[in-house]
Formats: sequence, C-alpha cells, structure tokens
Amino acid sequence: MKRLFERYPVGAVMVLALLCLSPVMALRDVTPSNELRYLSIADEALQDSHLFAFANHGEPYADKPPLYFWIIMLCRLVFGRHSVFILSLFSFIPAVVTAFVMDRWAFGNVSDATPKRRSTMALMLMTTFYWLGLTVFLRMDMLMTMFIVLALWSWHRDRPWLFALYTFLALFTKGPVGILMPPVVILTYILSCRRRAKDHPRMHAFRFLGWRFLLLVGGCCAVWFTFAWLEGGNEYLHNLLFHQTVERTVNAFHHKRPFWYYLTVLLPVLLPWCLLTVPAAIASLVKRDGTAAPATDAESTEKLFRCAFFATLVMLSCSSGKLPIYLLPIFPFVTYLLPLYVKRTGWKRWMDWAVAVPAILMAMTGIALVAGFITFDRFPSLEPYGFARSPLLVIAGTLLICGGIMTAAQALRRERELDSIRPLSFSILLFLLAISPLTPGANDYIGYRALCREVPEGEKVYVWQVRRPENMDVYLGRQVTVAGKGEPLPEDGVLIAPSSFNVPALEGRERRVHGQYAVWLPAEGK
Repeated sequence: MKRLFERYPVGAVMVLALLCLSPVMALRDVTPSNELRYLSIADEALQDSHLFAFANHGEPYADKPPLYFWIIMLCRLVFGRHSVFILSLFSFIPAVVTAFVMDRWAFGNVSDATPKRRSTMALMLMTTFYWLGLTVFLRMDMLMTMFIVLALWSWHRDRPWLFALYTFLALFTKGPVGILMPPVVILTYILSCRRRAKDHPRMHAFRFLGWRFLLLVGGCCAVWFTFAWLEGGNEYLHNLLFHQTVERTVNAFHHKRPFWYYLTVLLPVLLPWCLLTVPAAIASLVKRDGTAAPATDAESTEKLFRCAFFATLVMLSCSSGKLPIYLLPIFPFVTYLLPLYVKRTGWKRWMDWAVAVPAILMAMTGIALVAGFITFDRFPSLEPYGFARSPLLVIAGTLLICGGIMTAAQALRRERELDSIRPLSFSILLFLLAISPLTPGANDYIGYRALCREVPEGEKVYVWQVRRPENMDVYLGRQVTVAGKGEPLPEDGVLIAPSSFNVPALEGRERRVHGQYAVWLPAEGK
C-alpha cells in the first residue's frame, strides 16, 4: 500500500475513495427534492422524444441545460432502469478528474513536490465534507466544476480552442456560472498582473475571449437554442434565456439571499479543513509587492488560484439567488492554494491549531457515536431509528477517535505539518465504509423507494402531506393524486401519508410504515 501511494499518489487516493463510497452509491435511495425530480424529467423526455425542451409533469422545466439529463436518459436506455450507482459515477468521476488536474496544475512545476504531499492534498479535497457528499449526489454541479477547472487549465496551457469548448460544456451542464466564471477569473488575474510582459500570450484576454470563443460558444449556443425553440416554442425559449438567467440573477424567485450570505456559509461548507484553507487564502493576499507579476511559476499559479477563489466568491455574491452548493467550483482552488502558499511562506504555528481543532472535534464525534450505541435504549425517541443501533457505530466511532487523536497529536507536536491531516482523512473515508451497511435502513428516511414498493400493481395512489410526491411516478410508473386539505379521504386505492396520521376512515386498512410515512392498503372488498 505504501508503494502504491508513492508511485500513484492521487490515483491511490481515488481508488480508496471509490472503495469506501461504492457501498453507499449502490445501496442508497435518491432524495425527493432534486434527484428524484431529475429522474422523472428524464423519463418524461424519453416518453415525449424531447432532447432540448424538458418538462416536469407537463410543466416546462427550463431551469437546467440538457447535458445532465442526456446522461440520465442514456443510462436509462442502456441499463433499462435508473441505476443510482451508475449515475453516482457521473459525480464521482468528475471529482476524480478535477483532483488529477489540480494536482498536475499545482505540482507540475514544483520540483520538491513529494508523493506524500500530493496524496495529502488529494485527501484534503476528497474529505472536505461538502465535496465528499456531492461525489455521490445525483446533481450536475460536480460535472460543471470539472469543466470549469478544465477550461482554466486550458487557458493556463495556452489552448484557446479547448478553453472555449470546456467553457461551453460548463454552460451546457449547469448554466450561467459555467460561462461566467472562467472569463471573470482570467480578467481578474490579468488585471492583477498588469506589470507582466505584454508579449505573453496568456496575458492577452482577446486571444481567449475573441473570435475563437465567440465562434465556438456562440455557434453551439445557437444550435442549442434553435432546437429548444423547435421543441418548446417561444415561451420555453424566453424562459430559458431570460426568466432562468437575467431575472433569476437580478431578483431571484427561489433562494433569494443578501449579498453577504456566502460569508456566513463559507466556513461550514469547507469543513473540516476550513480553519486552514480560508485563512491561508486570505493571508496569501499579503505579498512583497501587491501589483508586481509573480516571480515563479508556482507563485503565478498561486495568484491564479487566489483570483479564482475571491473573484468567484464576489461574482456569486452579486447574484440574487444563492445556495451553498453554488460555491462548489471554488473548492479545488481554495484547497490547492494552500500548499502553494505554504511553499512560499512556510508553515505557521496557527496552522497547527487549524488542523488540531477539527481533529479534536472529530474525535469527540467518534466518542459520541460510541456512547450513543451504549445508551441507545435509554432514549425512546430514537426507537424509530433502530437501524442505527448497530455495532458498526462502535467501529465507525473508533475510527474517528483514532484518526482525530493521531492528527491532533502530530499537529500539536509539529511533526508532519500539512501531512498531519492524513490520519483523520483516512479515518473519514473508512468511517463511511464502516457505516455503509446501515444505508438500506436509512433509505426510509431518504427517499420513497420502499414506500412505492408497497403499492399493489394497478392501484390508484393518493398522497396527503407528503413532500414532493409528484415524482413518485419514477417508481410507480404512473402519476399520483395529491389530496388537498379538507377533502374527504378516498375510499378506494392506496393512501400514502405521514405515519402519525390516523382517522376513523382508515380503520380496518392495513398500514405499512417506512420512516416518517406510511402506506394504507385498500380495505378488504374495495
């Protein structure tokens, strides 16, 4: 194993991450809020033979571009069903590609980049909690992040055609952030390095944002919008070009937040390494000469990563609609900015505490898990979560305790500096592997698969006070009827409602509980 990490530092980390995450990817259910909706939209597009104009139960859905839906549709056609494991790979693989690109970018011209340091940074990126969760989540943000990183990497390598292609693919994956972030980062970097030699090709913005960019991006967008108009008409095209872009940016109809919102969520989304990465990014602003061009390739890369972090943060803050997940494209840059800053300035004493504090907190979390297993029966409120009363919690908690203590001890003794995060990083991945057998029991609180399996074939399905029930058609093969408040309960068919729901009209009907919801089967003779 040691030889593997020395020879393939980043690849070994990714193989370990895949081994630890695969059981969760294969066993988990999808969430009803977004994942199940995407599957339902893809099914409806296949049924209607649409590739560019999508709908969700007849309502136009222009929120997202087509690329990710094409992936879902293709997987459905190839495998005959929606495979959560296969679809999760389209989040995991982009995360892997991003890590490889960032490793080559940050350490490609650094002569003293050891295999241990390279694997350490890959571990830091992969064990940032939010990033780790989105490597298995069925959403297009990780794919867009990969294309953004590839676009900026292509600019760094002086590849204008690839820069334009990857920028369009980022747009075609998620939307405006994909086409805005690369140019904003490049222009910010060029302005910050205004003393650099004028003959350097990368310092000419119009070389990358000129006719090549307009030809490729503009041509591809023209084809996309034309087919969207042919399939969806004028109203759909207006929704795509204006309602979901300009109007959403200026005055969001969902997730409207104040300008400073991202400052309140930046540290939480970058846990557990936020006390190290964010202060290092801020400290990297202090230089010998704030306007001079970087002296070395490493310093040039550091400055570019810093521009990517701060310029994107400001750009996203200017938009009216904000969600923590929109910050995902800055994760690779703020993470790999750290080793470049440390190389230039050296390891500081405060960094030891920035590593030790989250390690101690993770060790305390492990202690809480072990204590929770021991005292589980003393808390009646935990009875519905009986699947969690497993010795696996003791194993998982022990892993966190050992990893946290080892990392904290190494950090406070200043033994390995940045590499001291390795024990805790390994323990986080192994923790997920240890608790993965509990996933089937947790699925009742994640999605609706188990509920829908209880519904007899051909029965009409009514739902009452169920969150996002309309996309249950992915499991049922037919739409459900949402019962309104004050309406009489149906006497026929199947009712899905909160498990606490109980009225005389349901007496005599068999009830099957899954998590917070239950299925009432038809009464005898109905």
